[in-house]
Amino acid sequence: MSWKTEVKFFRRTDVKLTLWYVLTFWVSAFLICSFLYLSLRHQILKSIDQFLIDETKEVERVFSRDPSGTALLMRFEEEVMGRQFYPFYFSILDGAGKPVYVSKGFRDLGYTPDARTLAEIGRGREVQEEIEGPGRKSTFRVISTPVHVQNNLTYTIQLATHLHFVRKNLSDFRNRIVTFFPVLLALGALGGWLLAKRSLSPIGYIASKAQAITSNRLNERLAVRGTGDEMDDLIQTINGMIARLESAFQRLSEFTADASHELKTPICAMRGEAEVLLSKQRTMEEYQDGLAHFIEQFDRLNRLISDLILLSKGDFSPAELKKTPLRLDLLIKDLVHLFQVLAAQKKIDLSWGELQEANVLGDQVRLQQLFTNLIDNAIKYTSEGSIRVSVEKDGAWVQAKVKDTGVGIPEEEQGKIFKRFYRVDKSRSRETGGVGLGLSIAEWIVEAHQGKIEVQSQPNLGSAFVVTLPLFNPQHPDKRS
Repeated sequence: MSWKTEVKFFRRTDVKLTLWYVLTFWVSAFLICSFLYLSLRHQILKSIDQFLIDETKEVERVFSRDPSGTALLMRFEEEVMGRQFYPFYFSILDGAGKPVYVSKGFRDLGYTPDARTLAEIGRGREVQEEIEGPGRKSTFRVISTPVHVQNNLTYTIQLATHLHFVRKNLSDFRNRIVTFFPVLLALGALGGWLLAKRSLSPIGYIASKAQAITSNRLNERLAVRGTGDEMDDLIQTINGMIARLESAFQRLSEFTADASHELKTPICAMRGEAEVLLSKQRTMEEYQDGLAHFIEQFDRLNRLISDLILLSKGDFSPAELKKTPLRLDLLIKDLVHLFQVLAAQKKIDLSWGELQEANVLGDQVRLQQLFTNLIDNAIKYTSEGSIRVSVEKDGAWVQAKVKDTGVGIPEEEQGKIFKRFYRVDKSRSRETGGVGLGLSIAEWIVEAHQGKIEVQSQPNLGSAFVVTLPLFNPQHPDKRS
């Protein structure tokens, strides 16, 4: 295996997971075995201490039968020295800590209580110790038990026994752990590898399926396993992303086709008109009329291209707005004044209704464009009647309404009017110079101001466009009023 292949191998997620599983398993097994080893040692020493305490009572009973003699103690010593398991040795000290009787085995240990042990005994406390035997070849457990008579320390009984069997049992236990530990480690590594492969298997499916999904196959989706785990959440997230991409591609395709059509139509018309003008000698007035018509078409194309650029910027980058605090009611009032002349030419009564003082944080140019589009549309699609523009506050929001008595919009068309290049009456839109982008731009401007736009309309009864924007409190710029 080359160096690059080896590095790539260890970068694999399943390999790294397996190594983490093995490390975690090894540390956990080591801690558990250490705990069991220490627990076993503690339990064995506790049993030996209990054994020595029981034997202390026996020594006390024998000594109490003949406190001034040693015959009974000597016979007792011969009896306990002959035991095969846990023989013990004992020593009896008087109240001053001087030996009264010391068995042969205890004397051979060469043990002498130190000042700390004597101090603890003097306080009436039992003392447990581990000492090294002669030549440091074995370890002994020693328990010193004070005996009180009428709250006075009368004598102290010290018992000792070797810990050979303790060390042997602990050594056997440790050897078994060492023997089986590699087996446990191998099983842990195998289990970790299988678990890693099983856990990561859905990722392979997701990767292969995602590679097969191209721009021509965005209708395909990844199959959810139904386990409800993180992988299912990932698959659902990816499916949602593919759905959004499919919608974006579809909108882009429709937008490109519509834009091509809208650009091609006036260009073809201009070309045809130019060919007609050039087909024979024309008067100066006819050439001037043709050029004037060309200028109108150029203006229409220029507006169309500007609108397309604006919408394309909004699709692919956040809206760049120069927001400042402004009075929405005054802005709309100025626009109504501006359009009243145009409305009067069509015998339309354009006026404002309720105009409440409303401060908003917005881009003045874009908001002017927004309400210009709405008022201009109302005038275009109202032959006779009236248009009312109102501004009313509603809690932390302000609602600006443009209501007309025009042709209205069928209910089935109301959900489509904000789509680009969509026109309810295409022939009428041609006459009025519309290309179906005004409401799309209006919706984009409203959303860029964290608001919403809605339409309320009935055929032949008129329409009402309601723009809802967040209010701005000049005294608390960081909060809505």
